[in-house]
This record gives sequence, C-alpha cells and structure tokens, in this order.
Amino acid sequence: MELAALEWKVGGQQGEGIDSTGEILARTLFRYGYYVTTYRQFESRIKGGHTDFKVRATPTPTHFHGDKVDILVGFDDETLPVHRSELKPGAVVILEGDGTKVTEEDGYTLAVFPLKAIATELGNPLAKNMIALGITGGLISLPREAFYHFIEEQFKRKGADVISSNKRAVDRGYEIAQEHLAHKVKTLPAREIDPNRLYLSGNEAIAFGAYMAGLTFLSAYPITPASEIMEWLAAKLPKRGGAVMQVEDEIAGITFAIGASFAGARAMTTSSGPGIALKTEAIALAGESETPVVVVDVQRAGPSTGMPTRHEQGDLNHLLHAAHGDFPRIVLYPSSVEDAFYLAAEALNLAEIYQTVVFLVSDLGLGMNKQTTPRFDPRRVEIRRGKIVSEEEAKALGEFFFKRYRLTEDGISPRPLPGNPYAVALTSSNEHREDGHIDETIEARNAQMEKRMRKLTGLRIQNPFYVDHPDAATLLVAVGSARGPVEEAAAALREEGYDVGTLFLQQLAPLPVEELRTLLVGRHVITVEHNYTGQLLGWLRRHLPIHEHSTAITQYDGRPFFAERIVREAKERIADEHRAERAHA
Repeated sequence: MELAALEWKVGGQQGEGIDSTGEILARTLFRYGYYVTTYRQFESRIKGGHTDFKVRATPTPTHFHGDKVDILVGFDDETLPVHRSELKPGAVVILEGDGTKVTEEDGYTLAVFPLKAIATELGNPLAKNMIALGITGGLISLPREAFYHFIEEQFKRKGADVISSNKRAVDRGYEIAQEHLAHKVKTLPAREIDPNRLYLSGNEAIAFGAYMAGLTFLSAYPITPASEIMEWLAAKLPKRGGAVMQVEDEIAGITFAIGASFAGARAMTTSSGPGIALKTEAIALAGESETPVVVVDVQRAGPSTGMPTRHEQGDLNHLLHAAHGDFPRIVLYPSSVEDAFYLAAEALNLAEIYQTVVFLVSDLGLGMNKQTTPRFDPRRVEIRRGKIVSEEEAKALGEFFFKRYRLTEDGISPRPLPGNPYAVALTSSNEHREDGHIDETIEARNAQMEKRMRKLTGLRIQNPFYVDHPDAATLLVAVGSARGPVEEAAAALREEGYDVGTLFLQQLAPLPVEELRTLLVGRHVITVEHNYTGQLLGWLRRHLPIHEHSTAITQYDGRPFFAERIVREAKERIADEHRAERAHA
C-alpha cells in the first residue's frame, strides 16, 4: 500500500536527542522530494520535561504541520498519553520498553522494543534514536541509504567508528521493522526532487533576508525564541565587514542599534515580548529623532516570563502602541518562511526610506520551525536607503548647519550621515525646529509633529495581505503561523459546501484600510488568533465597521491550532451568524 503523505512524531525527555532525531528524518524526507513542515515543542528548562518534534511530509506545498500522526515514536512514559488523541486509525506507536511486545490496541498498533539495550549490544548506547529512525524507515519502505548521508554529515567530527555504529543502528531498526511489523509496512514513494526549494525556519529566513538586504549591524540580547536570528548573523555578518553585538541587556540592544543607524549603518535588533517591553523608551527616541531602526519581535507566550518556549500572538496590541507619545511606526507580519525573507529585506528599506521604527513581527510557530519553501530570488531584494544627502548635494545647499528636520511635503526630511563636511546636523530626543535645536514653541511643535505623522500616508508594501476566495460569504482572517491550519480548515469547509475564503494580513500598520474595507465590510469575518482577547479583531474593528458581523476564534494554551478545531468552531460561528440574520430579518 502506498502512502501519499506522512505525519510522524517523536517524543521524549528533553536532552534525549529528540530534536536531532526529528531533524534527521525531516531532512531525509526533504531530500526524498517531499514538502516538509515541522513543529517542535519543548519545556523552558535545559534538561528534562517532555518534548516532541512533529514532521509532516506532503507531495504538495503546505504551511501546516498537520493534525494527526501515522507513526508515533516515544522514549518516555508521557509520549503516548499526551499524543494518543492525535493518532490516525491504523497508526503505529513505537515505544522504548524493557522487552519486545507488539499488540493491537484500540485503533492503533503498539510496538514496544528495548531500544537502549539493543543499542548497547551494538556498542553505542546513545544510538537508540537511530534504531527508531531505522524502524520508521522500514515502515515506510525508505531506502536505508537515505539516512547514511545525514549520519556521515552529523557525526563526521566524531570519527569513523561513531558513523559506523550509527549506521548499524539504523540497519538494526530496519531488521526490527521486518521481523515484528511486516504487516504494517507501507511505501512512501520517492518524488521528483525540485532543486528550487529550501528547507529552513522563519528565524533563519529573517536573518538571511536582512543579510541579503545589506544589514551591517545587529545588537541583541539572547532570548527564546528570537536568539537563532542573532546566532545565524553572528556566523555570517562579520565575514563581510558587518558587526553583531551580543549586549548586556535589552535596552543596550535597541540603543546600540539606534546609534549605529544614526552613524549610517543598516541596523536591526531582535527580541521577544519581555525584551520588547524593555526597549520601549528607546523606541520613542527613534520616533522623535526619526532614526531608522528595525525591531524584530518573535513572540512567545506571556505575560511576563509566561511560557517562554510556548507559542502565542499576544504582543500585537503592544507593538501597535509601544512607547510614549505619538509617532508613526510600521508593523509587518510575514505569514510564511518565504515572506519572512522578503519582508526582512523590505523592513530595512522602509525604515530608512521613512526614517522611523519598523516592527517585523513573527511568532514561535513561524520562527523556530522549518518548512520547505521556494528558493529565494535575490533579484527581488533591493537596497533603498531613502533621502541620504551626498556631499555634493549638501555643498550645493550652502548650509553649514544642515536642516535635518526640514519641513517637506511628504513628511520625510533629507538625512546627512555623520562625516559629511558640508552638513553638520544636530539631532535630539527633545522637540526641535528644522535645524535640530530644541524648540517648544507652538509653531515648532505643530510643524514637526504634523511633518512626522504624514510620512506614512498611502504606504503600501508589495503584498499587504493574501486573499483567497475573496467573494466568499465568510472570510477567515489570520496572521503569522496561523496561516497553515487556517488554509487547510478553509479547504475542508469548502469541501463540505461552506462558502469560506481566507485573508492573511502582512501590513498591520499603517493598515491598508480602503482595500480591506472592500473585502471585509458587509461580510462575515472570523479572525483566528493565538491570544485571549482577539487583538487582531480589535485592531480591525478600530478601523472598519465590521462589529456586527465579526468574531474571533482564539487559543491561548501555548500550542498551535489544529485545523479540525478551526473547522468545528467556524461551523458554529457561521450557524450563529445565520441565526442572527434570520432574527434580524
């Protein structure tokens, strides 16, 4: 029997190699031609506590790691109880145990093997994970050589003996599958390999996109789930003359970035919710001084320390209003790994063109998990630095004290960089007049405030949102990693005859109100979001008259959505809407 797709999960205690086990299978299936999406869940501790890694391999592109499991591998007592409800009918559960036992349970096959003891007999007690991968490979008829490449790559620094023992462990897994689970063996056929694909996470894509767009400076303080961006750039940026500073705290992270930007660098800082909270006073400094800076927020579950390794989209209200006083800000939220790359590049351009703060928002689900994505096109990455004044331009003006905050029709003032001998510019965190000197008169205040606030008028990024079935009676609206389960829920609803479309917002501020008015007003709107209060719905209601025909499906337990839950709740909300319409009629 052939499998069209595979959903696989491994669980165990943190520190047992769960991530590396999942990663090896994911990369193997990617090389085998499949579109792969992953999701890893782990406790906020160095070692111990249940952790799991989900791999979904599909023949067509998807943004979702899936609801169910075909094969579940467990190395601790918690794996089966925690994930039993996810098992598909006919699933196989492989557990570490004291002896060998294969039984048919209620809807699934339970196979217990002494994996650690077998690994010890093979001379490598740490290779039980490789045996489990071998059993998996045997169950889906994957050529065992498919694993060999990654074993050689993974353990090349540990020598030939380690590589050899791990290969023997994989081989033993294949033998176990044949000896005890031959009746469960299926075939996952190889697919044509498309070379124009990548396999990476949202964090890696943000780092890569910023790198390609000419980022020269990053300052940040380590924090889950954003640290991977700094780690990626720390390995790459210095090689081309850029700098990455791991600073002493979050305040230093933003202020170093502002200073570097003022000096002419393309600058960025990264963090998560608690770190963004600490940065807010300095964010206002960037707003008042009109200094370009990109702030990346990879959200986790709060408030406070909250659940630092769990998923949430609870920072939206904060980012839309962060810092004191009125000043324009841009808030972008990619909904795929591909968009994370291009929006990171665009965020640097927008920050310099509009001389303001750009928040690039992500979440743990998008940031830390890998998926197959189309190969990035470097021709789509432009470096646009806005109104930077050259020496020749400044000399022609004949102003020794340059009017850094010159009043302009579009609200954007020409910006000289330090070192320009014909443009000595003054800047300040205080209100000022055109030449930068402090001035609190009514005339100066109103002129500068109005200049700053009109600079984002009409701003539209290339893809402010994605919409599918725009004329549907009901639109499911979401941001970030909620895109994957929402896409699959909408498809399932349409198969059942429901008139449902989707809309994924990427430009949250300034909100593209007029385009959204055409799409959303008069239509039944359901937002799907990972927070308690429906922050996305609140933001839309603030700008659009959709109050009577909108509602939110929310989840705030730190776990990703299942598509089947969205389907179930969307049906209930659609039925409620129909009842309200009949009552109103």
